[in-house]
Amino acid sequence: MTVLNNGVTGHRGNPEAAPENTLAGFASAIALGVDFLETDVHESADGVLFLCHDATTGRTCGTDLAIAETEAAELRKLNAAHSFPSERFAPIPTLGELLALVAANPHIRLSLQPKCPAVGAICAAVERAGLAGRIAFNDGNFELLMEAKERLPEALIFYDTRDVEQLESGIGEAVAAGFYGLVAHQDSLNRERVAAIAEAGLEPGVWTVNDEAAMRRFLDMGVYRFYTDCPARLLKLKEGR
Repeated sequence: MTVLNNGVTGHRGNPEAAPENTLAGFASAIALGVDFLETDVHESADGVLFLCHDATTGRTCGTDLAIAETEAAELRKLNAAHSFPSERFAPIPTLGELLALVAANPHIRLSLQPKCPAVGAICAAVERAGLAGRIAFNDGNFELLMEAKERLPEALIFYDTRDVEQLESGIGEAVAAGFYGLVAHQDSLNRERVAAIAEAGLEPGVWTVNDEAAMRRFLDMGVYRFYTDCPARLLKLKEGR
């Protein structure tokens, strides 16, 4: 089966409809038809790779623990669906669990944002799962992305930029490094900068856009890749174009 390519990245899954960074949320985004899932990776005190945006668990799980200082068995007791009272208990998933879900859905790809130094362990897990050809990395840390690319040359690399200065300097850096795309914060993009990204041979992207009017505006600018918490909204909008 050919992988999808529609420019819609389910940011932490499908947070509009399901708890972020949970297997239920990722499955929901896959069912909608996104071409990429995006998630964040932290390492527990005993070396297990968990999927959570924050370094601590309070916002998403209610109980506040530092992931890097807590062993896996304790983290697995927490409810990652805490903010969705209607949802069943959902443990914080491991990277291995998500890789298994991706492996079972050959049309989907996965973008990983390492929030810990364990890039080597992350790449090793991807290789064990046989998914090197369907993995990307995204982050604003250039050195971290270079390490990921060196360890996993097949992976696509998206350089996430926060402001105009990083965007403008990052275009040349990303091209020289062989990166695939540049995904800029929405406040730093205009038509000319989107054109400059595309003319450099990079896929132009924006993060994190949830408002329909903003989606329309960036589509009109020529943006292709969107990180969004509302993938159903963006998919419907793209289908109408």
